[in-house]
Amino acid sequence: MTLPLTIHIATDLNGPPGSTEERVRAWVTRANAALRSANLRVEIRSVRILPEGWESVTNWRHRRQLATYAPRDGTIHVFVIEELDTPRRRAFRRQIRGLHWRYRGTRLWLRSREYVVVTTGAPSTTFVHELGHLFGLGHATQNDNIMCSCRQGSPLGFTPDQENDMQLGAQRFLVRQNDGLRGRGADRVRVR
Repeated sequence: MTLPLTIHIATDLNGPPGSTEERVRAWVTRANAALRSANLRVEIRSVRILPEGWESVTNWRHRRQLATYAPRDGTIHVFVIEELDTPRRRAFRRQIRGLHWRYRGTRLWLRSREYVVVTTGAPSTTFVHELGHLFGLGHATQNDNIMCSCRQGSPLGFTPDQENDMQLGAQRFLVRQNDGLRGRGADRVRVR
């Protein structure tokens, strides 16, 4: 099953032009290597530039506002930004490098919106870790598991049970997306 990605890049990221897109392509390659055993694959459908001011997403209001750029259109929306934490929060614990966000409230215009955020300084496994959350996985405790927040070593991977859960989770994601598309007249989400 191939799932399309819409990549949203903050406008004022550090580094030479194109370096962020190269980094994202490396994340996608790393994710596909880990997802292969679950018969899942992600591919970039489009890359968009966010308006100025989205380099930092540090509170729940920012996260909710970011959802306006993530319509249910059949793609996984991935936001690439500089930071997810405030300096005060970072002082108390490890820096947050990625997150999966899903709205579960009562506002109709936000219903079932979800997306992934990864910071530019994140390790190469952060993107696939957040995809694991998108597909329903929780954190693991084994440090050779991609779903462990303390992941280290090589090879990093998923367990067979996690692979099965991700297959179901990816199908559920597509159903949620299809429900959003149906309201706009689309027939279905295409899966290759």
